[in-house]
Amino acid sequence: MNKIKTLTFIFSIITLFTVTSIQVKAETLADYENLLQKYKNEQAKNQSEINKTDSAINSAKAEIENIKKELIAMTQEVEKMKQEIIAYNQEISDKSLETKELFQYLQMSQSENTYLEYALGATDMTDLIYRLSVIEQLVDYNKKKIENLEQLIENNKAREIQLAEKEKQLAVKRETATSRISNLTGVKASLNSNSVSVSQQIKIYDEIVSNYKKLGCKSTDIIGVDCAKTNNAGEFVRPVQSGYITSEFGNRWGGLHRGLDISNGNPYSTRIYPVANGTIKAKYYDYYGALTIVIEHRTVTGKYFSSLYTHMSSFAPNVYVGKSVTINDYIGIMGNTGYSQGAHLHLEVVPCRLYNLADKNCGTWAKYTSYVSGIYKNGSYKGPRDYIYFPATRVTFTTRR
Repeated sequence: MNKIKTLTFIFSIITLFTVTSIQVKAETLADYENLLQKYKNEQAKNQSEINKTDSAINSAKAEIENIKKELIAMTQEVEKMKQEIIAYNQEISDKSLETKELFQYLQMSQSENTYLEYALGATDMTDLIYRLSVIEQLVDYNKKKIENLEQLIENNKAREIQLAEKEKQLAVKRETATSRISNLTGVKASLNSNSVSVSQQIKIYDEIVSNYKKLGCKSTDIIGVDCAKTNNAGEFVRPVQSGYITSEFGNRWGGLHRGLDISNGNPYSTRIYPVANGTIKAKYYDYYGALTIVIEHRTVTGKYFSSLYTHMSSFAPNVYVGKSVTINDYIGIMGNTGYSQGAHLHLEVVPCRLYNLADKNCGTWAKYTSYVSGIYKNGSYKGPRDYIYFPATRVTFTTRR
């Protein structure tokens, strides 16, 4: 019996040291301070690349503006040519009528010898010379009219060819502009692929470090153990008093929608509460300006969860990183901030510790999104409904607190 007690005691001591060792290695304030400095160094190192990218984007924008101006000029030129063609067509019509009238005048007798008969009708030599001169002038005038008419026709054909060529150039310019804009949009999309940028993560971790220091944490303190202790999560509940699901967790719009969207008939006055007791881990505006809060929860069995709430119209008063909250402490008001298609709450509940360096899967935003996608693909995670009961989409629910 004594041997059993001794072995149990030794095992307990080993377990205690093992757990403590893991905790110390995982998440001290110094870990956050080091990560914050790492992000600042990374930002400084990449600044030149960021500047180059900005320069390329500005250059592309300038090129697009120049193409737009050129398109406007070409459109005006094409319109001018169309008006010229209309004018030339009218002139051709007028000269054709004038030439036709001249022929009719010269051929009133319906005889091929009109000019000869006119010449032979002279009464004397002077009259003959005069009549021959008239005939010469008429023939020359007629010849010039025909030449003018032919030239107008040729000019008109040339302008129609020019018009066709200009329209081809216009089409090419339009296609080039469209392609350029599309490429620029692609560049922007790649830059915005993560909803939380490096500069934003600097702000997030800067606030984490600052608030933990305000809570009395020292660099060697273990967060959640030596300071800023996390309360037991307790029961998981819905984050609003009433509402309905407007969009489910899963694939949507070509990507993974990591949470549930919740709304109701009066969203802008709807208070949002934590889904379980926990500690506020982060509070920020995401890349698109959505007000976001992340809360960490620890169950009695020692398992950790993170809940994320975004698109809020405002934060609740006195909400800060490191604050312990319960399911009865409201953290914000439902809203439509950021990349949103209407007032609602986007809720994520994931079995890991977002922005917590103790968690190798979710210590940063990039790791978090990759982890959620992975556990969704392998079928081990189906979103917030794994932990909180919600009725079917669009079915109204009420929650008692």
